[in-house]
Amino acid sequence: MKSIGSAYRTRHERGATLATHRHSAPYAALVLDGDYTESSLDGPLPCRPGTLVLHPAFHAHGDRFGGLGASAINIELAAGSFEPAASAWEVHDLREAVEVFERCPQRLSELLACARPQAAPELPDWQGELLRGMAESEHEIGVLARRLGVSAEHASRALSRSYGMSPRALRREARWRHALRLLGGALPLAEVAAVAGFADQSHLHRIVVAHAGCTPARLRRQIKYVQDRQLAIAA
Repeated sequence: MKSIGSAYRTRHERGATLATHRHSAPYAALVLDGDYTESSLDGPLPCRPGTLVLHPAFHAHGDRFGGLGASAINIELAAGSFEPAASAWEVHDLREAVEVFERCPQRLSELLACARPQAAPELPDWQGELLRGMAESEHEIGVLARRLGVSAEHASRALSRSYGMSPRALRREARWRHALRLLGGALPLAEVAAVAGFADQSHLHRIVVAHAGCTPARLRRQIKYVQDRQLAIAA
């Protein structure tokens, strides 16, 4: 895991919020002080001093900062796996971790080897079931929610609190992630669109341009380039 830039710090005041956003490159963030909750399709992620979050490219997330605000140190990473989910870790020693970020980011893999995976908060089972149903079917979200014993209104509020996005946005995000994984394979783009749940190839095109800033064909070439380079290194 390699960095491609110098470390930089960010600071957000108490009670601040960052709306759902994406970064075109993967990056690592180490929380220095304060606290915040990062919300995404991966669920709510409590971030406190010593939390290290790995964000893949194009990962959509929003942040809600607590009563003390929060500071973090960040490094942009070289393109690696296009696995779309983020991961969180608890570093063994915060001062050592800051030293790695600031002076020797090439040791990030060593730092992670000594870190402990951070467990995600438990959410009601129906929320995960509803997300899967939303991604895999065309049924109205209210219909899917009622099948699980909750009202459409309660489902919308609960999912927005847990994941930081509306049910419709979460459905689009799940399908985008599915398409991102499929673009690493050999399926024609029209089939990628169909399998991932998009209305047609044009719909896939619009989403990829909006999220990645390029066409599906160009994104596929980027993914293939990274895959081929990783195979060459492994050989």
